[in-house]
Amino acid sequence: MLTLYYVSATLVQSWRIQRTCKKITEQLAQSASIAFYTLQPGGEDGFDATFASSELCGNRNAAKVTDILWLHGNQRGCCLHPVQTLQITPWISFPAAPSWLPFAYASDTLSPVTTPTDNKLQPRVTLSTDSKQHLQLLLEARLEPQGDADSLETLAVRLEDYGKLIAWKVDSHLAVLIETDVQHFTQLLIMTFLQNNLCINDKLPLIRIESVLREGNPQPFELLTNHVKRQSRNSAEIGAESWQKHLEDLRALGVLAHQANEFEQQKQRTESKLGMRSMEQSPVGNTKAIAVVEPTTKATSPAKVTAIKPLPSELEKIAASKAKPKPAEDSNKPIAAPSTPAPRKTTPTKTFVAVAPTSPPPVSASQGASGSRPRPILRRNKDSLGESKPLNVLVYSDSSSARDSVINTLEQLLERDVYTVYALTPQEAVKKFWLEQTALLVVCGSVSTSVGQILVDYFLHGGKVLSLCSDILHFVLPNYRTAEVREHELVQFSYDKWQRVKMMHHIFCYQPSPVKKHFSSDSEESTVATHSRNPSMEMKDLIGHNHKLDVQVLGSEETWNTPSIVLANSLQSGGKAIFSQVPRAAKKYNLYLFLINHIILQVHLETSPSEFEFDEVKCSILKQNERTRLEIFAHLLRKYLDVDVQSTQTAAGAAPGAGIVYKQAYFLGRHESKFELLEKLGSRCSGSENVIVTPKLTLKFCGRDDKPPTASTNLLPILIHSCPDDFSTVDYFDCLKTEHIGRLVIYAPVISSSMNLINDLELMHGIVVLPLQQTAGMGRHNNQWLSPLGCAMFSTQLHISMDTPLAQRLPLLQHIIGAAIVNTLRSHPQYRVLDIALKWPNDIIANGNNKIGGLVVNTILQGSQAIVNIGSGINLNNSKPTVCINDVITQYNNRHPAANLPQLKYEQFMAFIFNEIERILAIVQNGHFDYFYNLYYDLWLHGEQSVRICLKNDEEKDATIVGIDDYGFLKVKLASGEIETVQPDGNSFDMLKGLIVPKYH
Repeated sequence: MLTLYYVSATLVQSWRIQRTCKKITEQLAQSASIAFYTLQPGGEDGFDATFASSELCGNRNAAKVTDILWLHGNQRGCCLHPVQTLQITPWISFPAAPSWLPFAYASDTLSPVTTPTDNKLQPRVTLSTDSKQHLQLLLEARLEPQGDADSLETLAVRLEDYGKLIAWKVDSHLAVLIETDVQHFTQLLIMTFLQNNLCINDKLPLIRIESVLREGNPQPFELLTNHVKRQSRNSAEIGAESWQKHLEDLRALGVLAHQANEFEQQKQRTESKLGMRSMEQSPVGNTKAIAVVEPTTKATSPAKVTAIKPLPSELEKIAASKAKPKPAEDSNKPIAAPSTPAPRKTTPTKTFVAVAPTSPPPVSASQGASGSRPRPILRRNKDSLGESKPLNVLVYSDSSSARDSVINTLEQLLERDVYTVYALTPQEAVKKFWLEQTALLVVCGSVSTSVGQILVDYFLHGGKVLSLCSDILHFVLPNYRTAEVREHELVQFSYDKWQRVKMMHHIFCYQPSPVKKHFSSDSEESTVATHSRNPSMEMKDLIGHNHKLDVQVLGSEETWNTPSIVLANSLQSGGKAIFSQVPRAAKKYNLYLFLINHIILQVHLETSPSEFEFDEVKCSILKQNERTRLEIFAHLLRKYLDVDVQSTQTAAGAAPGAGIVYKQAYFLGRHESKFELLEKLGSRCSGSENVIVTPKLTLKFCGRDDKPPTASTNLLPILIHSCPDDFSTVDYFDCLKTEHIGRLVIYAPVISSSMNLINDLELMHGIVVLPLQQTAGMGRHNNQWLSPLGCAMFSTQLHISMDTPLAQRLPLLQHIIGAAIVNTLRSHPQYRVLDIALKWPNDIIANGNNKIGGLVVNTILQGSQAIVNIGSGINLNNSKPTVCINDVITQYNNRHPAANLPQLKYEQFMAFIFNEIERILAIVQNGHFDYFYNLYYDLWLHGEQSVRICLKNDEEKDATIVGIDDYGFLKVKLASGEIETVQPDGNSFDMLKGLIVPKYH
């Protein structure tokens, strides 16, 4: 009977395998991705596409499961559309076989086969001669070898037997790319998932096999090894301790490969810039009116020429020279959207008037302004959230003074224009919207139970945590409590190369019970040397999964002979936590005995000497060690927490913002418009000095004979009659085709925030402020806005009459501005091919997931008009903190060499944006809102996107985005078919998380 059952089961399993292999062959012929993967025990995904496709795939978010192939226990197999793509330029090629890197694999050939005629070397694997049968496979495996029975050795599947090894990378797990064919792919699936044998080279547990489309080439292994130390692995058999050293070697190679890839990209960008032709504007007519020309101009010679200050009589000369017919220009050069008219000779008015657009709105917004051919479909890909926006560094503290001290220190140390630093409130921590967008979490002081569990869970799942004198340690070892505390002890401390440093500590005595009343200076336990290790321990996350931790002591205090800084690593996820509070070591390296009756030293790395001005002795000693404190802090951030920091020479001892030189601004535009504004501002001037004081900025308009004061963060001199050396007024005004917007310009090379200049003043409709660099840029809700050099930023003030169509839907204005900025490129004859899109409500996205811009809108109702102040920034020529438009252009040229798209110049790009803003505003003000909506939906990323909305009673519902309403709020459809209008709940981290249903409806 058992024999019959066994035979039947074998036949059924064989039939299942044959049927699955047939399906796989059919699906591969239809350009689908095949994915086989395992879930964690007890996990259930319902064949969710985001689980089915690897997080390494660039278009993972677009994946849809189209067919189910395999279901066995926690193993899954399915088909995905579209084909998943994998960018491997930061990966590493495999060294010549045989090798032990990244795992042990055999020679490309088998043993010689003797024939009657000769001896031949038989290839290990022979792929199909039909290249159409070839495909790329992504395999992922855990990094902890299976060490159970010796029999596993015979069951381990060797990847080199099923294809050509192409590239690999190591982070939290091992990823391998191999080239194979359909026959060997099905054989590999049969030997692994279909027979429940998930073990590959080096006994590594296999977790995924997925067919992908490869993009790029890996970094050559041979070149990388010339720059790293000798590999520690020297045999196929390797012990547990040697395996950890081997993994460290692999990760070091990975870092080097990433740096080599970045260097290569930067080199390509530099070469592209040097080889690009300058961008010129195609003529709209044969003449150009004097109204578009800034009266102060510069010679076109490459040599530096002092700015000319023409008198009014010189205007006629300039006009005459500009009125000469121009020869036809190269049609391949960039041109502005042809729908914008040549400007008329009119003085800008004070309020916005509806004007008819030059041509009727196109039938389809997807035709763009040029109307020649449909532009490419935008991609939505928001899985790589670490790259989508500038990463946050969050500071959680129960004390405002400690929080401010930490933020001040971080601003000194962190690499500029890479991270945004926020205070994390308990309310935000509990909502968890911050988890995916955080590079580092800094925790100070006491933490409540509900928050502490979330913070520790963040660490267990791959997060980086720096604990500064915080009781978050209670959540790692919850069975122990504080028996005694001594605050602000000045002790001697050693860490790495910094020995016997005087630093402030908190001293804690932890013990289970009874409470120990006195500290003991003579303990029977031996102290732990710096960098000693403890065996791994286990912790459970919030859903009950175990995580192994490796603990390492990094720094020791010498007064009490105790460790002071400890590093904890999550072995599964790669999460890292630095605790500046470490219990004294016992002879037995058991972490649970580690705390019994022993002292914890909390190193006050965040404490500034100024906080102890009341204690002259302590303050003096701390000042002597201030540079060392910052160096240690920076070293911990850089080496163990993977955070980019400034050089020691730049950061140590430097105040935030040190090295920034504020400069005078320039007033550009027609002289009549300038003096009209100055006359209007006369009532706000203090005395006869043309000084205007606002809450955040003092302005000083300087005439020809005025000596400008020194610029500072609070004082901005504005030169009325001069021209800047670093801004081409010719390029800007030649490209500008507007009547109002951008005609009057305040150009500021360095300013605190361009919004400070317009927020508290009624200026003129269409005036713009162009900052080259901001030191305190502002986003929505006063969030930080990084403003590095190369970012194209502007602020503008619009005056909207309350009796116009737009005034009835004024909240739409931010969406209109966002659409205009994106459509500046998407409607351009050349740049329409770039993947630039909108993310609701105000983000500008490149390549489906990289935030490159945004905007903020402030509105004040004043009498019969609305004064709208708009600020925006778009990464144009700055690769940090995410990516920039010129990078996207370079990447496109690399993929399509024949395109040869020129790099965008700052002045021209700004003019193009203002052209498009005024064009779309004119259409809307004439009542054509349908044109705007069609354009907006053509440019945004959210069509049919699924989200979860939060109701006022904390209930959550699944919904699908369907559009925006008349006020710009998001419209979603619930599962019941009901349409709801939702708005963001104010969180700073992702506006599409935590949406709420407003009360009013």
